[in-house]
Amino acid sequence: MTKYNFIIYSLLLAVVPISVSADSSTTSAAPVGRLSPPTAPSVGHRPPKNLSGVELTFNGTVFSIFGYTPFPGMTLKRESIHRAPDPDNNYQAAETYTVVCTYYQVNKDNSQHILKRESPCQYNFNIKKEHSGSRIKLEVYNETDITSASGYMPVPSVSEPHYIETQPISNTPSPDLTLINIDNAVLSPGESATITTLVKDVDGNPINDVKIDVATAHQNGNGLWDIGPVKKGVGPGEYTQVITYLGNHSETLGVEYSYQGDFFRKYLPITGRL
Repeated sequence: MTKYNFIIYSLLLAVVPISVSADSSTTSAAPVGRLSPPTAPSVGHRPPKNLSGVELTFNGTVFSIFGYTPFPGMTLKRESIHRAPDPDNNYQAAETYTVVCTYYQVNKDNSQHILKRESPCQYNFNIKKEHSGSRIKLEVYNETDITSASGYMPVPSVSEPHYIETQPISNTPSPDLTLINIDNAVLSPGESATITTLVKDVDGNPINDVKIDVATAHQNGNGLWDIGPVKKGVGPGEYTQVITYLGNHSETLGVEYSYQGDFFRKYLPITGRL
């Protein structure tokens, strides 16, 4: 063999793939193109983001998670279903997904730990006395069912997470210990009445950051009134409202205060006299 032919022969050997058997020391050349590459990840198949809303329920009454302070006995449930499409816009029609949710207890120092994980998500979490003083955070995301992605691995396989967090949970409020007072129930034109509500829990402690609903009813609709909003008072658990009688016609104004639906309800009449 000439030096030139030896170089050509060596180059041909260099491009022939070699396979090694695990149970034999024998090596053999494998034909090019016969080895099948592993299934490569497919990018851009992220499922839509889950933006479903949740609400608080108590004895059949529904409350906004943003406007009301939760207390033991309430249940966190799904309010509505909303989704945002994957920004890659490459989600495959054949792919399906499962909604996964995780409930966290967030403490006053912002430390947190997992309370429960659901797959599929049931959107049903009961608030207990042991959660008082903390917040409940819900993490929700959609996870692709791998069996629906035949022949490839979707990457990423989960949507961006969506977070919902309650206000700090109070102790159970007490209708019997909650007090309401009015300093003047009969008004002349230009005079005002201040209504003070002191919300307490079953242990007699004040409850802060609650939402008190107010409804008014006019006796004849001819009296003129300036009805102010309910505001937080100076003391813990205290809420005040100022109502001023402006005159024009004598009238009784009915004012009804409620807290957490029918949990606490109180009616007060205010009379305006010319």
